[in-house]
Amino acid sequence: MKSMYVRASAGALCAALLAGCGGSDNGSLVLQVTVHTLTKPGLVLKSGSQTVSVGPSAAVSQYVTFPNLIEEDSTIDVQIQTQPTAAKCDVVAKTIGLKANYYTARQVEVTCKTFSYKLGGTVSGLTADGLILNNGAVQKVVPAGSTSFTFDTEVDDGANYGITVLQNPTGQVCSVANNAGTMPSGPVNNIVVTCTKA
Repeated sequence: MKSMYVRASAGALCAALLAGCGGSDNGSLVLQVTVHTLTKPGLVLKSGSQTVSVGPSAAVSQYVTFPNLIEEDSTIDVQIQTQPTAAKCDVVAKTIGLKANYYTARQVEVTCKTFSYKLGGTVSGLTADGLILNNGAVQKVVPAGSTSFTFDTEVDDGANYGITVLQNPTGQVCSVANNAGTMPSGPVNNIVVTCTKA
């Protein structure tokens, strides 16, 4: 008789401990999400009634875990509750609606893309070919007679830019004003290139 009470008490204690470890849920699986290329703050992910905030990372991918465990064979439903600032994130389609098991509960992926904008300005006095402008590793050839230019590669919101003359046109020297700054949430078109006779 005594051993029956001991077993019952031990069972109750184990149940209480398990409940404490798992929070308020009754699941047994950790729900982990891989977030790719998030460089902006503000992302909030949602799964059922629980949420998790994700900050920017210098790494290409980062791993985030929801606070509560989920039940095996439940449907995994991770959603974007709040988009990050100046970026857009999406749950990878193939990871939506998976049935939860030890492996699938760790396979949800979210990809993010920072908004990017055009970078350019005006050109005056350019009468010859050969002008090449440079922004980091990106170059722009500006033909003779041009009165404006725009780099073909857009610049991410919040990224630094710095325009220099990589090559002057034949018989001319060009200078660049308003050439450096931080990309705002919109295009930049106030860079001024002025060319004169060498």
